[in-house]
Parts: sequence; structure tokens; C-alpha cells
Amino acid sequence: MANRPRNLPSTSRDAARQAREQAEAYESMLKNTDLDIGGVTISVPPHPDLGMLDDDAMELYEDLLVEVKTYDRDPDIDFPEQRLLDGDGNETGMVIPARTERGEIIRPYEKGGVRVRPAYSIRVATIALGEEQYAKLRAAGGGAADVWRVWGTQGLEIRKRQERDPKSAGSGVDLEAVSSADSE
Repeated sequence: MANRPRNLPSTSRDAARQAREQAEAYESMLKNTDLDIGGVTISVPPHPDLGMLDDDAMELYEDLLVEVKTYDRDPDIDFPEQRLLDGDGNETGMVIPARTERGEIIRPYEKGGVRVRPAYSIRVATIALGEEQYAKLRAAGGGAADVWRVWGTQGLEIRKRQERDPKSAGSGVDLEAVSSADSE
């Protein structure tokens, strides 16, 4: 048992903090962004979907994502079975099975016909910043839209970087074809 790795004293809160510190140190696009509103500076973390929040905030965000699944939707759309035909109008034997596509979630979000408050965008911003920092942002005259603007800019930067990266699917770099002998 002496060769087994020992558990190091660490919490995931420490891991999230360390990841954010490392992002800052290396000028990563995943670093927090300072938002100055009315002379008050708020540090905005990357969007929660990027997983850079501490555990408590991630739990709240994922709870919100589960809650959204219960919101009112437009009616489902039923697609009947389809039998494919050839150019002469004869059945090919191929069948696309019937399926039902869930209706879109009604916007603004409603549950039981009543609008959900606070709005989703406000809830996500509050979760990401924490209630204290969000209250500070509001007191300075800012709001969730300012946080979402930061996230929108970060999203564009991520997209641009992916387009420039030859390892990313859909990049503008052509890869040399692998000969059939090497690809087996």
C-alpha cells in the first residue's frame, strides 16, 4: 500500500480558485474580466457553461438549468413516419421513423402561465457574480445586461480563436490527406 498515491488536502473550491488564478497569470481568455460601472469595478468570471465557477455557484447554475426544463413550452411537433421514394415514385424500402420534437420553451420564461421572476439572465448573472457583487453592480447603475455583454465578447474571442486554431474542426487550415495504408 506504500505505492498508492495519497489524497492531497484540496477542495474543489481551491481548484476553481487555482484555475482562475492560472487563467489570470497566463492572460487566458478564460480569465475574469473587470467591468467598470459608475466607478465601481466588478470582476466577471467566464460564463458558467465554461465551468470556471466555484462548486457552490456551479450547483446553483445547474439547479437553474434543471428548473428551466420544467418551464412552459410551445406545443410538441409530431412528424409522421416517412417512406422514401425513388425518382419514379416507387418506395425504396427506406423508412424514416415517426418522431416527436418537443416544443420550444416559451420566452419570456413562464411556469404555469406566470412569468418566472427574476428573469433567467438576471439569475445567471447573480449566480456567477454572487449576490453581494451583483447587488454592488446594481447599486452602481449596472445590471445583468452588462455581464452578458462581457460574456458575449468572450464568446466571440473563443470563436475567433477556434477559427484560427488548425486543430479545431472547421478551421481554415487544410490538412494533408493520410494515405490509405497509414489510415488503417
